[in-house]
Amino acid sequence: MTPRLRRVLIMLASAVVAAVMVILGLWQMHSYEESTRDVSAERAAEAPVVLEDQVSDDGTMSDIYGKPVTLTGVYLPEDEVLVGTTDTLRVVTPVQLTDGRYVAVVRGSVDAGGVVAAAPEGEQSIEGIFLASDKTSDDRASAGADMATVRIQALAQEWPTPLLGGYVTLSEADSAAQGLGAASLTLPEAEGSATHRGYALQWWVFAAGAIAFGVYAARGVKDDEDAPPAQVDNPVMTNT
Repeated sequence: MTPRLRRVLIMLASAVVAAVMVILGLWQMHSYEESTRDVSAERAAEAPVVLEDQVSDDGTMSDIYGKPVTLTGVYLPEDEVLVGTTDTLRVVTPVQLTDGRYVAVVRGSVDAGGVVAAAPEGEQSIEGIFLASDKTSDDRASAGADMATVRIQALAQEWPTPLLGGYVTLSEADSAAQGLGAASLTLPEAEGSATHRGYALQWWVFAAGAIAFGVYAARGVKDDEDAPPAQVDNPVMTNT
């Protein structure tokens, strides 16, 4: 086998080993992402808790983000706002709770320029997923919208206070019952299993090591001309 062929075989073997390790790393990352989604879905599927009981007097929230909550209060349609950056806008209405505090409720969605169905009157029992204030966005509010995202800090400057540090999104069925479309719902990212992520990084390090070792081994293969010349024994001359 020629030195060049040996080098090619060494690099090919290291590339195959590295490819397998990269695939194993990708599989571990996929497992991590799946575990994250599973955790988020599990939180959203938990039994609902009473929102008012999860907020302390100073406004501190329990670990209820991404979980179902129930609340009792009255809609304040005069302060209702439309939120979005596309042709579908979320209808966000403040609710005055029975304890005097306020919370934003996404009642559903409506097409930009469409007629927004009126909020139910009187005291209501409401259930939905409690979410943290949306992150700021560089996107501009679409035509007909009052703001691009549901930012509690911005709403607190216009709405009655104290305003809870999060908002509730109704289910598709409850939105339909109010004559509105389903509102978009993005569950918060959960931690999932960090073990999968650690294994993924470990496999990718091994893959890089396999390539490095292949390069080192290939460089160690010497060309035939670099081999030391074979020694030839001199014949012993004897006098006859």
